[in-house]
Amino acid sequence: MKAFVLRRVGEVGIVSKPIPEPGPNDAPVEAILELTDGQGVDAAIEALGSPRTWEAPFRATKPGGRISNVGYHGEVPEPLQVPLEPFGHGMADKQIYGGLNRGGRERLRRIFRLMEYGRVDPTPMTTHEFSFQEIERAFRMMALREDGIIKPLIHF
Repeated sequence: MKAFVLRRVGEVGIVSKPIPEPGPNDAPVEAILELTDGQGVDAAIEALGSPRTWEAPFRATKPGGRISNVGYHGEVPEPLQVPLEPFGHGMADKQIYGGLNRGGRERLRRIFRLMEYGRVDPTPMTTHEFSFQEIERAFRMMALREDGIIKPLIHF
């Protein structure tokens, strides 16, 4: 399972639907469109970095919407293609955002600052909690995608 965070008129929800195997990633998009009466969302984020999930934010975003790509696509041998039909053949005024930033300490400092000032709330994506002593188990579960894990919270 993969959770999708949905923000609509100030409310945040999580859409969690099974991803069909094999085949397109339709279930979360259909759920989002159903929850928004077919309109789509103002903004969607592609965070996995998989060609399989790349089209979903284009299909889930309404005209004039924003698509943020924060997934790492470096292991994909082919360049990503913008899906023209969900992109409105360039006429839907959808904007694609993405970029690379420094990793390591500086990246974590920026993320923690966003959380400290309430600009980012990571709790809607947190699916599991672990003590620091269980960190290896958390990483193993993420690598194997066990028990529907999305983002673990590690307590220090």
